[in-house]
Amino acid sequence: MRSIISKSNLSFFLIPILILTLFVRCDDNETPFPNVSVYANLSLDTQLKNVLVGDYVEVDNYGIGGLIIFRADNNDFMAFDRACTYEASHSCILTDDDHDGIFACPCCESQFWMVNSVDIAGTVYQGPANYPLKQYNCYFNGVNTVTVTN
Repeated sequence: MRSIISKSNLSFFLIPILILTLFVRCDDNETPFPNVSVYANLSLDTQLKNVLVGDYVEVDNYGIGGLIIFRADNNDFMAFDRACTYEASHSCILTDDDHDGIFACPCCESQFWMVNSVDIAGTVYQGPANYPLKQYNCYFNGVNTVTVTN
């Protein structure tokens, strides 16, 4: 009696499944960054302390862990969440104790760049985090207000 599924038919179905499983991987316990609503109008002279080009300032009470506002040039700003992308929670807030441009997570010890380069700001310096800091939209009105939204 002939079998219902021949060896060639079986391999026809198993080979694509095997290939698919090779491309699926886990992210080593890394969880996706939670989506939170962010809307902030920040005064350049008071809340952002007249931050200089190439420098940054931390602002609390927005996003998951507060914000890092990086001034790329006179009219361009970048905004990042201070929560670690490896363990995004209110208890894993990045700090830059030495003000050396490297923010560290107290929970997983990941480190992120925040130096005077638009290309590097917010990227991972040292893991276990694999993803850069959560970046928000940032608009400057040209006078005194930086608006951060997502």
